[in-house]
Amino acid sequence: MRLVILFLFLAMPAWTAELAPVKRQVFPHYLSLDGVVEAVNQSTMSAQTSGQVVETLVDAGDLVPAGQLIIRLRDTEQRAEVKRAEAGVEAARAAYEEAEKEYLRVQDIFKRRLVAQSALDKARAARDAAKANLEAAEARLVRAREQLAYTQIRAPYTGIVVERHVHVGETVAPGVPLITGVSLEKLRVTAEIPQNDIESVRQQASARVHLPNGEVVERHGEQLVFFAYADPKTSTFKVRVQLPEGLRGLYPGMYLKTDFRVGEKTALVIPQSAVVWRSSVSAVYVQTTKGVQFRQVKLGRELGHGLVEVMSGLNEGEQVFVNPATAIRIRQGGTSDE
Repeated sequence: MRLVILFLFLAMPAWTAELAPVKRQVFPHYLSLDGVVEAVNQSTMSAQTSGQVVETLVDAGDLVPAGQLIIRLRDTEQRAEVKRAEAGVEAARAAYEEAEKEYLRVQDIFKRRLVAQSALDKARAARDAAKANLEAAEARLVRAREQLAYTQIRAPYTGIVVERHVHVGETVAPGVPLITGVSLEKLRVTAEIPQNDIESVRQQASARVHLPNGEVVERHGEQLVFFAYADPKTSTFKVRVQLPEGLRGLYPGMYLKTDFRVGEKTALVIPQSAVVWRSSVSAVYVQTTKGVQFRQVKLGRELGHGLVEVMSGLNEGEQVFVNPATAIRIRQGGTSDE
């Protein structure tokens, strides 16, 4: 019996190892939509001090690193105010030091009972007033230096300039918009889900974002933010998919294919390597009882792991050639295994 089995095994054609069965498998089912890249941080910077614009270093569309100088205001008044504040601090410090010395002198005399309590109280009050004046002068200096720093407007984050609102020569006051930008450090993809699919998408809470470089980013759970209301014009629900930081080549306004999981689907699958393309027509070589058959098939999604969905043209259990070249040789009689 063992000899018979061994004989049958040896007699099997070598190309049978290149056959793959048409299988029915369960795969995640996705709803594919176009998502729009958005910046999480978008802001308009406004003037925090008065002055004339003397230099603009960026314009709309420029990519600006965090901390770069983007607009400079005339700072003549602010520098003069800093000098006055510094002089005020020096004078207040000198007055305080003198008042402190006087207080210590009167205190020493008071301990020897040579002056009244009222003299000590007067010296202490003068010392405390001088200290308060010094603190006020130091606060004025801090504010003056802040006003001077405000004449140099710097990028708060790495991003793209959307619009510059001022030009050289214009005079601005606190609150006047200077520049609008968007951050590239934190991005998200926003898509609109049809109302018939929103519950399935919400329950699954899983998405795949296809990046321009071919990479696929998967996001789940709290990384998806669902709007609680529908757009009255389109009856769609917005969903925001938070992207990981550090992705390169992404900019606000770009469209990215985004797949939202809506459940599971049973599909007939075959290896992608079995597919032959004739112009825009897809086909496979099938091993039948009558020999090798070239059969047109309609394909669906690529399911990963080298598998592709078959929509029509094949039945479960049929055998397809993983290597079409082998099937061609057999059909042409190039092997005795036909």
